[in-house]
Amino acid sequence: MIQLTKNLSLHEYIPKSLYEKWAGVKDNYLLNCLDPRLVKADQFLRRRFGAITINNWMEGGPRNWSGIRTPDSPYYSKYSQHSWGRASDKVFKDATADEVRSDIKKNYMKLYYLLGLTCIEENVSWVHSDHRYLLGSDELLIVYPK
Repeated sequence: MIQLTKNLSLHEYIPKSLYEKWAGVKDNYLLNCLDPRLVKADQFLRRRFGAITINNWMEGGPRNWSGIRTPDSPYYSKYSQHSWGRASDKVFKDATADEVRSDIKKNYMKLYYLLGLTCIEENVSWVHSDHRYLLGSDELLIVYPK
């Protein structure tokens, strides 16, 4: 297991098939799939709100596509931030998605912008955050599910 931060491990961002193919063989391939700002921001959210779940397939859970999404994912989109290692969908043990999103909006410029977080998704039961490049904007982008 590759520990990325105090509380987050590589397998939490990588789908099972990709992890099993390269972990221990070419760990740098897997590490290079992730934007380090994503991991840093997720660790910040973990410290601020408590335990989170991204992918939990390694523990026998159902979440496999909440970090990186490859073409074999049913949720794959070529231009999704997940496809570029810049997004994760998180479920918090002790906070609701609305509480976390509210904190991100309230403290965006003071905390989250500095971590490179640029976008969240509304009206979902998880917290989607990503680090897309927004040319000429320092405002939080809020997107809605289709």
